[in-house]
Amino acid sequence: MAPRHIARYVAVLLAVGLVAAACSGGDDDESASSTVCPTNLVIQTDWWPEIEHIGTYQLIGPNGTSDPETFRYSGPIQEQYKVGGIETVEIRAGGDAISFSPVTSVMYEDSDITLGYVNTSDAAKDAGTNAVIGVAKTLDINPQMVMWNPALYDISEPADMAPTGARFLYFDGSTYVDFIVSSGFMTEDQLDPSYAGAPDQFIESNGGIIQQGFATNEIYKYENEIEWNNGAPADVSFFLIHDLGFEDYPAMYSVRADRLEELSPCLELLVPMLAQAWVDFFENPGPIADALISLNAEYNTYWELSTGINDKALEMFADGIMANSPDGTYCSMDEGRVNGLIEILKPTFDNRGIEYPDDLSAATVVDNSFCAGAPGLS
Repeated sequence: MAPRHIARYVAVLLAVGLVAAACSGGDDDESASSTVCPTNLVIQTDWWPEIEHIGTYQLIGPNGTSDPETFRYSGPIQEQYKVGGIETVEIRAGGDAISFSPVTSVMYEDSDITLGYVNTSDAAKDAGTNAVIGVAKTLDINPQMVMWNPALYDISEPADMAPTGARFLYFDGSTYVDFIVSSGFMTEDQLDPSYAGAPDQFIESNGGIIQQGFATNEIYKYENEIEWNNGAPADVSFFLIHDLGFEDYPAMYSVRADRLEELSPCLELLVPMLAQAWVDFFENPGPIADALISLNAEYNTYWELSTGINDKALEMFADGIMANSPDGTYCSMDEGRVNGLIEILKPTFDNRGIEYPDDLSAATVVDNSFCAGAPGLS
């Protein structure tokens, strides 16, 4: 047994002992499992409410309360997911809602946050500063993409992007961009890290740029809703960064590394319920998907959802974006895949001067042990 797991086992025993002592001979069901989690479970996401987050919103269901001032959705945890003393859940929007601050930084600034959405690549990047541990996945394949106007650019394989000379618009700090350049898919001269999530630059250029996006969301928007091509929607083409060879897990449920032992008794109970919420959503997506449309309308930002967007995303989920892990659960991260990603990242970190632990590996950024007993998609 690894030292960290020994410490967790001891923590569980201590929690059980403390509660048993407090009960002073009370009912047997007054156990550690009733008190080991925060009463209010706070989850920090990395973007506005979107269907890519929907398994998390499933914890509350469609009848939660929104706060358009703080961009938070909260409510009682649904009874079927109630473990460890959790009574309520608070889901916080990310992106613009937190001034584009890295979720890892926000987690270290606010100890009320139990779980944060962190990509595997970002967990590796911040392992030397704001270290976090991924304890469960949300999606199996990252919908992150690069998209372009096929009527303007003749791109059939990744290497075709560089000869276009097109400006590539993306979020500053995105780790996959260095991989794209080092692979020869684009050049340094094409990079423009001024993207802020809105479609304005794609519209203004009449599709004259290559732009990052989420395939499960923005493909439908640009082809059906956004009037970008001489005042009308039009077809766009894309590559998933996963298919380029950058196999990042998006938005892992993550905890601060310095709180892992403290939270372990809770995570033993909670993580299988997080997976169950994703499985349940997938079997009946309608109610919570519709609720997210209304939630974004209440937040009243540029970010909007629609039935069409959600339906397109669900098609892509069924086509592999959502998939069981090798162990059959909808929970764990494939450590071989994580190690492969880290080996791609290390030269990037070296070039950027990013310090990381000498032993940086899957064991540094993910812990699958809490997925024991988690369900899988049927």
